[in-house]
This record gives sequence, C-alpha cells and structure tokens, in this order.
Amino acid sequence: MNALKSLLRRTASGVLLAILCFPAIANAEDRSANQLSRIVTSVLEAYGGKGSVLKVKSVVAKGTITDFMKEKKGEYARYYARPQKLRIEIMPDQGGEARVLDGGKGWQGSPEALKEARPITMQSMIYQYSYLDLPMGLADKSYSVSYGGKKEYRGKQVDLLLVAVNGAPQLRVYIDPEKRLIVRVASDFDMGMGSSELATEYEDFRVVGKVLFPFRLINYAGEMKLSVITLSEIRINSDIPKEKFAPDPLRTKEK
Repeated sequence: MNALKSLLRRTASGVLLAILCFPAIANAEDRSANQLSRIVTSVLEAYGGKGSVLKVKSVVAKGTITDFMKEKKGEYARYYARPQKLRIEIMPDQGGEARVLDGGKGWQGSPEALKEARPITMQSMIYQYSYLDLPMGLADKSYSVSYGGKKEYRGKQVDLLLVAVNGAPQLRVYIDPEKRLIVRVASDFDMGMGSSELATEYEDFRVVGKVLFPFRLINYAGEMKLSVITLSEIRINSDIPKEKFAPDPLRTKEK
C-alpha cells in the first residue's frame, strides 16, 4: 500500500510539473513566432510593402560580371520567373556559361550546347533561385522560415532567418538591423571533401517599380571572393520567352 501511495504521489507530481511547465514552453514558442512575424513584416515593408512584393512574378536583370577566378569581365544576364524558373548567362560572347532551371530540371553548358546539369549544379541553381526569390517567397510563405537569433555581421548585430529549401541546403538570411533589407545569404554545400560555404552579399539597392532590388551582388566561397555582379538594368513582370527556360532538344546534349 505504501508503495502504491508513493507511486501515485510521484505520478501526480509529474503531471503537476508538466502542467506548470507547459505554459512557459507555449509562451516561449509564441514569443518566437511573434518575433519572426515582426521581422518578416519589417522586411516586407522595407522592400516596398507586402502588396507590391507579391506582384513581382518575373525579373530580367542585365549588367556585367567580374570573375576573379578566371580574371575576366563580361556580360551577365539573369531571367527569373515564379515558380522556380531561372536562366543565368555569364559572358556568353567569351566562351562563357549558361545555366537553366525549370522546376525539377536543370541544364548547364554553353548557350549553344546545354547538357543536363550535374546534381551539385542543380543544388546550386535551386540555391540561386531561392535567394533571388526573396523577399517574394517570404511574402507568400513559399518557404518554411524560423528565427535564428542575432548574428554579428560587419560589426553589427543582425537578425538571422533560417529558410528551408526543397532540393538545396538551408539558407541563412542576414537582415540589416536599420534598413531591414537582406544584406547576405549563405548556405553550406558538400563538395565531396567536406562542407564549404557559398554566400552572396547585396549592395546598391534601388527602387524598380515600387520594390527595392540590389544592383550589386558579391559572391563568395568561404572567405574567397569569387565574383562581383554589377547590374545596369532590372525589369519586372516583362514577358520572358518560354524558350529561355526550355532548351532546344535538338541542340541539347544528354549528360
């Protein structure tokens, strides 16, 4: 009988403790969710407002790219359309490269001879599309987003958002504490010999239509600066030919 009473007391104590702790856990989760909501709202407002951001369905961006690895500079063009369509052309007149993403399919190579993309290239293209899809993807909740706390970046404490991407590593999105704009996006990629961070930093924001876009993008692998993209033109919601995202099968080489 004493053993039974002792068991009942322990059980009752455990239930009471759970009841007492549950509100604290729930409140912490509510606070985190509210903080995330406030951050996302502030970001959308900074870019031009949620309504304006939601209207962006396609972007054509053109300019130049400086490739520090190849020590070359040439033309750059980007064609982006929702959902998950992306074409990037890098120095096509200098034997450069084109990459095309259309949902779950991808191609890479010279613009005249594209071939099926390798798995790591597919990941990188999905990664590229995903960071270019922000803040639009935040506005329509295309991604699962969580708050990663504060992170030091260039001497400032920035807000860190963690964005889950289907088909690519998680995005770490850095939010400027004053301007509330995305200033850096990074992901870790497995290159076969360990993990390596790829990152893009944004500068020179300008209004296109009613939405802010960065006209300067700096790409890194770890601490190494890979390239700088300087845009001279951005157009939103223009008609992009379907062929941009669907390589000619007669000219596309199989992998």
